[in-house]
Amino acid sequence: MMRDITIEELAARIRQKRAELGLSGKGDVQPNSGRRRTQSKRNLLRNIAELAARDGREPPFKANY
Repeated sequence: MMRDITIEELAARIRQKRAELGLSGKGDVQPNSGRRRTQSKRNLLRNIAELAARDGREPPFKANY
């Protein structure tokens, strides 16, 4: 049997589960290890990082290549 819950109840359950898992905020998703990336994707990610560094800024994402 399904039970209706409010959005507040759902949010509380999610907060509780995140706390149980030790997740505390932004960036909780584990980064992709990059082990199975193609060489062309590795090159693309490396080029993006190099361009960002050249412009004195962080790349828009963290990448393993």
